[in-house]
Amino acid sequence: MSFLGILRRISPTLAKAAVVAHTLFVKKGLWRSQSSGQSVRADGEPTPWITYPALDYLSQLDFSKASVLEYGSGSSSLWWARRALQVTTVESESEWTEWLKHRAPANLKVIGPVTGSEYVSRALEEGQMFQVIVVDGKQREACAAAALPHLAEGGLLILDNSDWYPQICADLRKRGLFEIDFHGFGPVNDYAWTTSIFVRAGCVVPHLGQQWNPAVNGNLVQNT
Repeated sequence: MSFLGILRRISPTLAKAAVVAHTLFVKKGLWRSQSSGQSVRADGEPTPWITYPALDYLSQLDFSKASVLEYGSGSSSLWWARRALQVTTVESESEWTEWLKHRAPANLKVIGPVTGSEYVSRALEEGQMFQVIVVDGKQREACAAAALPHLAEGGLLILDNSDWYPQICADLRKRGLFEIDFHGFGPVNDYAWTTSIFVRAGCVVPHLGQQWNPAVNGNLVQNT
């Protein structure tokens, strides 16, 4: 009999807790990301430093034809570059900028290090539109406000740590966007937080053809 089977006999509640811990720390990769201090999956591949529920949702969407604008560079930039047509990322820290430039594929444009008003406006050329805008760096209120006119009609805006920025959320809702909150644990951190995705009524980001993995992404029912 397996260890989990023995644990189920001793305490079904404790067995369920063990399954939850295994899913979070092993399958999701929280243990590996905490040990390394980097935002990575269980297999060591880079992943955005956002909540796992938000990451699960984004992972089932098809961004192959999308242009992405990201405020705040890092592992997330590489993750987006593997999925999107083109990614532009803006960074204020010289260390992160150099780290990413040495790893950037051809479809990833790294702007930085830049600060102040240039950080907000450097990537926003007149008439340029993005299907995805990620606000996860410095000056988040200014970045969200300045970038919103560049969000394609059917696109989405991602605001990480949205529970820290209720005013940004309120402003985006006033501008006609719907707020979808994804609260939970994520890479590296030992606490839960919120990542919010904002969309208009006409959001048209398609789903991938791949199957949902219930063992990792949820909705898995096991018979005991």
